[in-house]
Amino acid sequence: MQHFKTKAFRTLFLMSTAATLAFAAPATQADDLGISLSANATIVSDYRFRGVTLSDKDVAFQGGFDVSTESGFYVGTWGSSIESYEGSELELDIYAGYATSFSELDFDIGILGYTYPGSTGPTTYWEAYSSLGGSAGSVGWTVGAAYAFSQESIGDDDNIYLYADLSYPIAETALSLTAHVGYEDGAFGDEKVDWTLGASYDFKQFSLGVSYIDTNINSSGSNGGVVVSLGASF
Repeated sequence: MQHFKTKAFRTLFLMSTAATLAFAAPATQADDLGISLSANATIVSDYRFRGVTLSDKDVAFQGGFDVSTESGFYVGTWGSSIESYEGSELELDIYAGYATSFSELDFDIGILGYTYPGSTGPTTYWEAYSSLGGSAGSVGWTVGAAYAFSQESIGDDDNIYLYADLSYPIAETALSLTAHVGYEDGAFGDEKVDWTLGASYDFKQFSLGVSYIDTNINSSGSNGGVVVSLGASF
C-alpha cells in the first residue's frame, strides 16, 4: 500500500499548491468581482463514503478548493487518495451548484462528477444533489438527496441516496456533536443504511474530529469503525 500513499499524496499536494497560489492573489480583486475563494486540506484515518471504506481502512489525504459568487453560484473540486480502483489511486470530484437562503432556511442544488484519473474503462459518473437546512434552537439540521441517473460506469443502473444530519455546538466551548443517517438504494446499495455519531473540536482554522461510522451491511468494508480526522480551512 505504500505506492498508494505516495502517488496519491503527490497529486493532492499539487492540488493544494495550486489552491495556495490562487489565494495568494490580492483579495481586493476577488472582492471587487463579488467572488470568494476557499480551500481545505484533511488527513483521515479511514476514508469512508456513505459508511463504506474507500481507502481499505488506511490513512487518506484529502483536499479541495471552491470559488463562489455573491449571487450564490459556485464551482469547486475535491480529491482523496483511495484504495486502487480500476488502476486509479485518486478520487477527484468536480461540482457546480447554487446555494441561497430564504426564511432562515439554507437551500443548495447542484451536480457532481466523480472521476478517477488514470483508471481503465468507464469509471466517471455524475450525480445531482440538493439539500435544505436550518436550525431548531441550538440544533442545526440538514436533509438532502443525491441521485445518480443510469450510466454505463455504474452498470447502467441508477442510484438514490437520502440523508439527514444534526449538529449541536456545546455552549461556551469549541466542541460540537454531530449525527448522520443515510439511506441508499440502486447501483451502490440495496436498501443500505449508514449512520455516524461524532464530535469535533475547532481551533483557529483547524478542526479535529472523531466519529463512529457503521452500516447495516455485513462486509469487511462496511463494518463499524472509528475514524479520526484533522483538517484545516483557508
